[in-house]
Amino acid sequence: MVPGGPLRAKPWRGLPRAAAALLLACAAAVGAQAQPPLAAPDGPSAAPRAPWSRMDVPGSAPGRRVPVLRREASPDAAAPRVVVVPGSGCAGLGPIAPAYFAGLERAQVWVLHKPFTNPWVRTAPEGCGEAFARDDRPTRWQADALAALQALRASEPERPTWLVGISEGGDLLPALGQALGGSLRGLVLLSASGLDPAETLRLQAQRIGRPEAWAEIRAAAASARSDDALVHGRSLGHWRDLLAWRLFEPLTARPWAVWQWWGDADELIPAEAHERFAREAAARPARLCVRRWPGADHGLHRPGAGAAQSQLWRALLAATEAGGAACGPP
Repeated sequence: MVPGGPLRAKPWRGLPRAAAALLLACAAAVGAQAQPPLAAPDGPSAAPRAPWSRMDVPGSAPGRRVPVLRREASPDAAAPRVVVVPGSGCAGLGPIAPAYFAGLERAQVWVLHKPFTNPWVRTAPEGCGEAFARDDRPTRWQADALAALQALRASEPERPTWLVGISEGGDLLPALGQALGGSLRGLVLLSASGLDPAETLRLQAQRIGRPEAWAEIRAAAASARSDDALVHGRSLGHWRDLLAWRLFEPLTARPWAVWQWWGDADELIPAEAHERFAREAAARPARLCVRRWPGADHGLHRPGAGAAQSQLWRALLAATEAGGAACGPP
């Protein structure tokens, strides 16, 4: 994805440019969460300096590996762990990690990347290729992420843990949160609506005046075409999974902390979706903490003020020290 800003009408390989507007809704890109790009010391594939490292852990099936970008915690035994699930696409967070996670140096950080991605490379969406697109579907990614989380925790002492879902990554939070059990301190929706993903995309297609593209996706998903067929940049297997995906109910059904941080100038997710989630979740068991950033875009960048992620990290650390009671800045 494009470092430093949201995807600007860049189609996937083979995707007609006429469909690029809907792709903005359907590929809520991790690149949109980036800080301004860092200078690459040795070219585009160069890894950030220590203490960041990469490890590959087993996925959900033999031969499948999940690349994990990680940074170790401070010597403080009570330091928390932050597990991050990026959004769509195949861009690695490695080149922007030092800036993106600035302020979180005390915590241990694990960033779970999808199989067939390179955490050190900010691959543009058209560079992902058809093989990645055909493999990329929510049920498969959730199974891989659960397996990776289990493998990582098996050889590590438990820590108070926060789960952060960036954009599309928010779809995995309920399953990962349940797997963490008593270690979980809270779930964070970062530029993610919390509604069922199909409903969020329907609202975005309506907002940008492309309801017919969403209708095309639904019709194709109901057809007899192969799961491998690509429609509007994603496989039909992806769309079929997404149409059946339920997020709101499992996300709000437990009395765990759910933080929702979003910008009201988000170009990929309508404010209506964020607001509806907060309104409907207020009557559910989840303990909701909402932070709306005036003027912030999908990457939480604010004109003249930069990105808001550093405030989120400070709030998570403060909430950990307070036993999970703090909600962040007003």
